[in-house]
Amino acid sequence: MIRIFMKIATGIAAALFFFACTSPSGSPDKQKVSQVDSTAVEQIDDNGFRFYILSDWGVNGYYNQTEVADAMVRTAMVASPKFIVSCGDNFQTNGVQSVTDPLWKVNFEEVYKHPVFNVDWYPILGNHDYKGNTQAEIDYSQISRRWRMPARYYTFAKQTDDSTSVRFIFLDTPSLLSEYWSEPQEYPDVVKQDSAKQVAWLKHVLANSPEKWKLVFGHHPLYSASTKHGSSTELIAKLKPLFDQYHVDFYICGHDHDFQHLRPQNSSVDYIVTGTGGKVRECSRDENTLFSASKPGFTLVSIDRGLMKLILLALRAM
Repeated sequence: MIRIFMKIATGIAAALFFFACTSPSGSPDKQKVSQVDSTAVEQIDDNGFRFYILSDWGVNGYYNQTEVADAMVRTAMVASPKFIVSCGDNFQTNGVQSVTDPLWKVNFEEVYKHPVFNVDWYPILGNHDYKGNTQAEIDYSQISRRWRMPARYYTFAKQTDDSTSVRFIFLDTPSLLSEYWSEPQEYPDVVKQDSAKQVAWLKHVLANSPEKWKLVFGHHPLYSASTKHGSSTELIAKLKPLFDQYHVDFYICGHDHDFQHLRPQNSSVDYIVTGTGGKVRECSRDENTLFSASKPGFTLVSIDRGLMKLILLALRAM
């Protein structure tokens, strides 16, 4: 396995820059090496199964949400993503009230209206979504052709080629954190959830997953060097043992509004923060940091048999 963070140029009024990382050796069929590749999107020479990851984007077109959406369009012209994963905070700051809330139009339908966005979106809930009617975000799946959120947490597998399959696991992290349980007036739907049931479900899914790749998505980081939110000892205690035991490849999240790649000592799991779809904050570093950056952007994933590329596309002014 090769994990690559590439430099990509889209030709829009912004430039993109690369990050590179090295990963420790894993199983024999998943070798990990480092590589810096300065080629453009047009020169990606694999036949990868590609998708986008976007998080913390719900700011009604303000800050950098529209610019990031434009970059996603330009990149899609050559990358052709098959679907989009949203790691939560789809509606800041107070979620939506119903499936007919005007925020669906001004925050989602009108911002992501280009035809390249007419693919499946697989969202999860963030803490700001929990300030509103979270069931409405699930129910919107019955109205929108592209919004595919069957439950608060869910999973599926996709065959990416004739010999490779990937397990996608989507978590409801707000309901796993006591800070939200302690504020039922602020987060009314959290106290209706069964966090122990979700953890048991995750263990069952991982234990019965034969797929080559295992990708887990949540809103909150386990590990983060950000001074705004940072690491969660609660999530580390609840989730890390399962990730290690069942050989999860990546845990990918948002919540902290920056780009981060972290790997704790002796960990085979790579922890990615990509919370830059709207408003960006300053980043920081700690002992687990391989890189960090405060730039608006999104992530493109390409899977080609034993090769997986995570391409973090970060905008900066020309």
